Amino acid sequence: LYISGPAATDAITGVTDYTFRSGRQSLQDVATAGAFLDGDAQKVLVFAQDNAFGQGNLAAVDAVLGAEGADVTSVLVPEDATEFTPFAAQLVDADPDMIFVAWAGATSGSMWESLQQQNVFDVAPVVTGLGDSVTFDAYGPVAENISFLNHYFPGAPDTEINTTMVEAVEEAGGTPDLFTPDGFVAGQMIVHALTEGDDDVNAMIDALEGWTFDGPKGEYTIREGDHALIQDMYTAKLVKDGDSWKPELIDVVPAADVAPPEASGK
Repeated sequence: LYISGPAATDAITGVTDYTFRSGRQSLQDVATAGAFLDGDAQKVLVFAQDNAFGQGNLAAVDAVLGAEGADVTSVLVPEDATEFTPFAAQLVDADPDMIFVAWAGATSGSMWESLQQQNVFDVAPVVTGLGDSVTFDAYGPVAENISFLNHYFPGAPDTEINTTMVEAVEEAGGTPDLFTPDGFVAGQMIVHALTEGDDDVNAMIDALEGWTFDGPKGEYTIREGDHALIQDMYTAKLVKDGDSWKPELIDVVPAADVAPPEASGK
């Protein structure tokens, strides 16, 4: 069996009988972003790097929010770009109802600075995924203007398992972060597969398909048809904490509300 953790690409879900995931996927991120939309038939602009990550997010926004009636457009930026003012100006000219940003890497800081300089935050809510803790300070002063969808941060879930996991990681000298539950859930899945399936791979698959269990974020279900991992998601904001920033929970978005469309192909 192959169990994917942090990889968010939707292509993993449903690709074969042998592939599972212990984290979330892009479609769940996008569905969570929909919590920031006020009403139907909204104009959603995807601002992303022109790479597999950005294109995957654009496809997910179109598949989820577009299917719900949103008018989805995009501004895709070459991955090697270092000057973002012209692209920020395009966001202002488009006058959308929400801007969905999918960005990663070393240019993040200058990209956010360009958005602030071009007054993009005055145009529409700017929504992006809250990454791991090393990124919290990268947004600079614009942090308080961004609306974040989130897979996990240590203070988001209120569960006994999360508390136990966080304490165990800290006692071992680690720092709980964005993908910490992915490893924990992968461990739960491996134990369950081996316990129920012994050394028979098909029996392991049968044991995991449709399995509902409690994990760090609460209740999880491995959807039988395509092995999507159905789970709660979060909306959050960054608040000032001395000279740094820390995440603060806005709301829990129920698992059923952000369940991705079932994939075909398995």
